[in-house]
Amino acid sequence: MKKTKPAKPFGYSEIQNNAAMALRVEEGVPVTDLVEFGRQAGFTTDELAHLIHIPPRTYARRVAGKARFKIPEGERAVRLMRVYDTAKRLFVTHENTRQWLNSELPALGGRTPFDFARTEQGAREVEDLVGRIEDGIIS
Repeated sequence: MKKTKPAKPFGYSEIQNNAAMALRVEEGVPVTDLVEFGRQAGFTTDELAHLIHIPPRTYARRVAGKARFKIPEGERAVRLMRVYDTAKRLFVTHENTRQWLNSELPALGGRTPFDFARTEQGAREVEDLVGRIEDGIIS
């Protein structure tokens, strides 16, 4: 049986590295990574559970057991952190970033970036929107 090394914690510098994140998701993203992200960004445990689309009690059990996310959950957790990181580079503070990600935007058909980023394609559109704002194409 092949022995795998335990995944080490990662920071914001690694979240944009798709190859590293693909391996991380396959290994099982440690729930503690999302807990630390939430602590830094100012999210409650209920908000994090909602944003990665798992019941709060399930999330709480995973936190208590210091478990790893299953692949679909890990993909959603990494997507959340990546979208947040992309927006934070533009909006600088956690407060400004969360406010923008929770704002209904005409460019997204009146939906919030968090809502739009429920899928990978939606997340890419949110990241593209951040890029267009950075480039002054959209305000």
